[in-house]
Amino acid sequence: MFQLAYFQMVGAGKARNQDALFDGTAVRQVRLHKTRVSEADDAVRLAVADGVSSSPAAHLASRFWLDAFVREGDAEGRFLRRLHGRFCDTLAEEYVGSSSTFASAVVESDGLCRICNVGDSRVYHISAEGRWRQVSHDHTVLADLIEQGEARADTEYADMYYALAHCLIADDEETHFKIFTDSFALQRGEAVLVCSDGLHDALPHERLEALWNASPSLLDKLEALRRAVKRVPYHDDCSAAVCLRQG
Repeated sequence: MFQLAYFQMVGAGKARNQDALFDGTAVRQVRLHKTRVSEADDAVRLAVADGVSSSPAAHLASRFWLDAFVREGDAEGRFLRRLHGRFCDTLAEEYVGSSSTFASAVVESDGLCRICNVGDSRVYHISAEGRWRQVSHDHTVLADLIEQGEARADTEYADMYYALAHCLIADDEETHFKIFTDSFALQRGEAVLVCSDGLHDALPHERLEALWNASPSLLDKLEALRRAVKRVPYHDDCSAAVCLRQG
């Protein structure tokens, strides 16, 4: 048995949400959904896509990939390469360069969890004790430099280093994006959470854990996160969905 919850919130001062979220039942792309909770007995699929705000039609890019995930998506993200041409055909004529990140988690009934991501939307594995561990990989300039040994993870760098190195771009020449995949066993009492960068950019790791552990129920945990993001000045669009394997 799994308990599911999600929320979605437009960024401060923005008229349109450029995130898209799949909560296991439907694709959401709205200004505000306060936390909602449901239950599932069978396999669970969750995903987020964050339209890159500097691109021409960010909201259409994120929506394309979430609709595609619902129809044809697989746990390892093979559909992202398979459908990239269709993505370009759909958007590139009028909105060439429209871009989005993507992250998903597919949890089988036995707890096997398979994740994938492109860009800086994240997936977290949350232990029964409330410890958060990022299991996705940020495809940023800095992350690439760290991987190559040319930068340090414990050092602060200029904002330009946090720019995306890989994402899904509506351009026939932009086919060399990286897809990160991983899998792990989701034990009873543990959770997997997918989110756009509106969550982890607004709240540092220690704050995420503290808010999660201060609330008793899954609804309260996610709603505490949403309210904390809302209090951050100039916060970005924020979407998050979580699957808790009940004990």
